[in-house]
Amino acid sequence: MRIDLEALSKLEHEVRSSTRLKRESITVQRYELLIRAGEREDYLYLVESGALRAIYESDSQIYTIRFGYSGSLINSMHSFFSGSASELSIEALRKTQVSRIHHDAMMEFIQEKQERQKAYLDLLKHLAIQQHEREMDLLIQDPAIRLERVMSRSPQLFQEVPAKYIASYLRMTPETLSRMLKKLA
Repeated sequence: MRIDLEALSKLEHEVRSSTRLKRESITVQRYELLIRAGEREDYLYLVESGALRAIYESDSQIYTIRFGYSGSLINSMHSFFSGSASELSIEALRKTQVSRIHHDAMMEFIQEKQERQKAYLDLLKHLAIQQHEREMDLLIQDPAIRLERVMSRSPQLFQEVPAKYIASYLRMTPETLSRMLKKLA
C-alpha cells in the first residue's frame, strides 16, 4: 500500500484552514523549550516559521533527534500517542511561530470523515518511514553517506537549520560537516 501524497496535502490544507479546529498560535523564542522532557505531550505543532529541534539528554550529552521547520509538523510523538511523559524536549533554534492543536481536537477532527482517516493513516505511514530512515542514518558508519542521505530527503533542512545542529544530527563535528559541504559545492 502506497502513501497518497495528494490526500496528505489535502488533510494538511483542511487542518490549516479549518475554523472549527481550534488552533492556538504560539511564539517560541530562541532556545526556549516548546515541551520539556518529563511533561506529557498534548499537542501537534504546525511550524509556521522558524526552526525547532527535538533533543534527548543523557549523561550531560544532548542528542538532536529531529527537526521541525516552516511547513512541517513536530511534537513528541511517543508521548502524544501514548499519553506518557515525554523523553524528549523540543527547543527553538530561533524565534519560531507554531500553531498547536490539542490531541483530542485533532482525533475528533480526523474521525469525522473517512477520507481524513485514510489520510491520517497515510501520515502515520509517512512518519514510520521517516523514523526508519533516521534509524538507518544512525547505523551508517560513513559520515559522507549519512550526509548524502539527509541532503537527498530533506534539502530544505540546509536552508532552515544552522549547520552546528545538522552536524549534531549527523553525529559529526561542525568542522567535519563544513569540510564535507565545501567538497560538494
